[in-house]
Amino acid sequence: MLSRKTIGFLLKIGIVAFALFFLYEQLTAKSSVEQFNSDAILQQIKQHYGVLVVILLMMFLNWFLEALKWRFLISKIEDISIKRSIRAIFSGITVSAFTPNRVGEYGGRVFCLEKADRGQAVLITIIGSMAQLVTTIVFGCIGLLFLPKYKPEFYNIVNSIEFGYPILVFLLVLLSVLIVFLFLNVSLFSTILSKIKFLSKYEKYNEVFSFYTSVELAKVLLYSVVRYAVFTTQFFILLQLFEVDIVYVDAIVLNMTMLFVISIIPNYFPIFEIAQRGLVAISLFSLVVVGQEVEIFSATFIMWVINLLLPALIGTVFIFTLKFFRK
Repeated sequence: MLSRKTIGFLLKIGIVAFALFFLYEQLTAKSSVEQFNSDAILQQIKQHYGVLVVILLMMFLNWFLEALKWRFLISKIEDISIKRSIRAIFSGITVSAFTPNRVGEYGGRVFCLEKADRGQAVLITIIGSMAQLVTTIVFGCIGLLFLPKYKPEFYNIVNSIEFGYPILVFLLVLLSVLIVFLFLNVSLFSTILSKIKFLSKYEKYNEVFSFYTSVELAKVLLYSVVRYAVFTTQFFILLQLFEVDIVYVDAIVLNMTMLFVISIIPNYFPIFEIAQRGLVAISLFSLVVVGQEVEIFSATFIMWVINLLLPALIGTVFIFTLKFFRK
């Protein structure tokens, strides 16, 4: 019979193998590489390696902010160092590389904890993810409000209904206010769940939603907003790197809409993630930029490589520090 130590080691080997396999498949998938010339991309990067360094530094800033956010959230059940929080973040990215909708990220993080209840830790991690999703939806709604400027057909459809555009504005503003209010008052879920009979026995997990005050959750949202600003700026810089003819305001509005669309589209097959992101980016940015689909896809591809592929590769090292079994 295999010992726990042996089983744990085999699990780590399996996670790394799966992550590397899925990352390789995404890189070599025909749907990913047929839309650009890799030699041209490398040549462009060589000519602007200083810009690439800035993008890489912004990637580390992005995930450092996420590590600070997760450390702040998880401190309710276990105090951890920023070093361990960073390790957990990169481990989670590695595990998420081969799981639908990146749900493996939760498991990859909680196995870095030494004492805390892992079920509670997963729920806390979900709260952190919800903060990022709320941010994406709110800014996405802003992007949708300006979308008719780039696609008149959309405006005509909306305006064909009496008071169509004002109604759209009202609904998007209402949605934004509602989800922010619900997030800042997430403790309401503890009250609601405790009143559901078959869930009342899971009080230890229901109470997780009451761990945080509205002020603390506002701080979590602030972390998410700063992260959002970092990776939207990253994408604009990459568009400029590939000489996409677009001004900053238009790029940010379309980027906000793009991130919103990507966030609500299920991704059950990680292998097609690059193709999915590229298709959404091309569909939206082609409203402003004509004949530069290859450049737009190239910017999207490099964004994925820097923000997800490289962190996942870094995380393979930290996978071997995870503790699946406790004494």
